[in-house]
Amino acid sequence: MKRIGVIADSHGDRGEMEFALMKMEAEGRLDCLIHCGDMADDADFIGGNILQVVAVRGNCDGWMSEAPIDMELNIAGINFFITHGHRYGVKSDTGTLADIAASHGAQICCFGHTHVPHCEYERGVLMLNPGACYGTSRCALILADGRGGFEVKML
Repeated sequence: MKRIGVIADSHGDRGEMEFALMKMEAEGRLDCLIHCGDMADDADFIGGNILQVVAVRGNCDGWMSEAPIDMELNIAGINFFITHGHRYGVKSDTGTLADIAASHGAQICCFGHTHVPHCEYERGVLMLNPGACYGTSRCALILADGRGGFEVKML
C-alpha cells in the first residue's frame, strides 16, 4: 500500500505544515507528497525524508519558482493531473479543470486555490482539493493499492 499525502495553499505556515504531516503519517510514513501550489517551495521544507516530493506553482509562487504550472504523474498505478487551479477558474466551478484532467487520462486531479476542501467525481475524475493547509493544517491522504485502486481520506 502506497501512502500519498496531498497539501495545498500552505503560504509558508510551517507550523500547520508540520501538523498536517503528523496527521498524514499517523498510521505510517508517506511514500509521496504532492503540493498543489501557493508556496510550492514549502514542499521541500515538509518533504524532508519522503521518497518522492512533487509540487506545482500557484498564483502566489511568482515567476521565479522552478515548479511547473501543471504536472502529469503516475504513482502506484494511478494517473494524476496536478495543478493549482487558478488558470482553470476553480473558484467558480471545477468543470473546465475536470475536462482537462479527463483529456489527460487522469484518475485523480489534485488542485488548490479555493482554500476549500473538495473531493468528488466529475467527468470520471476524482477532483481532490485538500483545502488550505495555511491556518488549518488541512490535507488529504491517498492510500493506493498498487493496482490502480485507491481510497482518499480528507484530514
